[in-house]
Amino acid sequence: MRQDGIYKQRWLAERLRDAVEFSPVVVLSGARQTGKSTLLRNEDPFKDWHYTSFDDLDTLLLAEKNPEELLGISSHMVIDEVQKSPDFIHSVKRAVDRDRSRRIVLSGSANLLLIKKVSESLAGRAIYFNLMPFVYGELEGREDNGWFSSFLNTGDISTPLLEAGGSGVNRDIKRSLFRGFLPPVVFLKKESHIAMWWQGYVKTYLERDLRDVSEISHLPDFRRMMGLLALRTSNILKQSEISRDAGLSQATTGRYINILEATNLFLKLKPYAGNISKRLIKSPKAFFIDSGLAASLAGFSSVESVPETFMGALLESYVLLNLIVRGSIAGGEVFYFRTQGGKEKAVDFVFAKGNKVAAIEVKLSDNISIKDINNMLFLKEISNRFTGGLIIYSGKEIKQLTGNIFAVPWNLI
Repeated sequence: MRQDGIYKQRWLAERLRDAVEFSPVVVLSGARQTGKSTLLRNEDPFKDWHYTSFDDLDTLLLAEKNPEELLGISSHMVIDEVQKSPDFIHSVKRAVDRDRSRRIVLSGSANLLLIKKVSESLAGRAIYFNLMPFVYGELEGREDNGWFSSFLNTGDISTPLLEAGGSGVNRDIKRSLFRGFLPPVVFLKKESHIAMWWQGYVKTYLERDLRDVSEISHLPDFRRMMGLLALRTSNILKQSEISRDAGLSQATTGRYINILEATNLFLKLKPYAGNISKRLIKSPKAFFIDSGLAASLAGFSSVESVPETFMGALLESYVLLNLIVRGSIAGGEVFYFRTQGGKEKAVDFVFAKGNKVAAIEVKLSDNISIKDINNMLFLKEISNRFTGGLIIYSGKEIKQLTGNIFAVPWNLI
């Protein structure tokens, strides 16, 4: 993303550079407007490679009629919006099989890993990445200092970070969550402009992007389902309830949700089990990837109109975004934890890597107390993989609550 000609570096770029050192094909997916094209046109070495996009109809026609001609332009290429021609992937496969020194980056707004034809054709030939909306560290121009990975290993936060605390934290957390974190929207100032931008984004998605991955017979039904799903973001996904309220069959609702996943707007977060012998909820939790999108789809046009409980759900969505980004950089997976039956115990997120897990709770509050860590302590008691816990909150200081549980300001996660 550029503002006044300044490109804001993305933390994922280093992983992409590592991947092209050994992999002939790198696939970069992500929702529309996450900044995929901007990254590839500004970061070394991709900015010096031949760039083409299937948004250009002449290029798309050439790819479908004479793909070898297109691939013959250069041995190092960036091909954008490649989901518009899934059959072109077969030609990419043949090209890299003939010459393993070739390097091709395929980029698209659909999750190409979920398109069966793509994943089968590129099996053993491609590395996959997903570019997410901005995290706060990227917006502030900070490099990833690795504190989260270190915490996952040690259960401790370094003294320099503790001393720095959350200095410089944006106190207007609610405005940031309402606005969202897609590159084009992060610099908008007026709430009316933010609301209009998201309305245009959804309209473009419904009228354009959906055609790349699926046929939707009745767009109003799909739009209504999106709104109902947004109102339930950060909650257990109850598909039958959404089907009833939307007036759709469960099969149709399930298909629509799968399309949202394929276009990188929505995520079903799986529950964490590990080797814990407790009764656990098995249904996923529902999340829209960007808090601004969730707020817009839910019908909120100003910060003041967003209820406190839903604002808390938006903060939880933002923390999940950050954890996914950290997982894509350092490895690891994100889950949630909740028991069922009797007195339920729940932890918002569990970040697992290897034989270590960190528990993460989210609180839209400036104040944290010991009672806020009770569910973390429960998880610690029943899991021999527990390394430490974090409470991500709207305060300004890093606080050590126990030996390995800390409260951390939201903009530092």
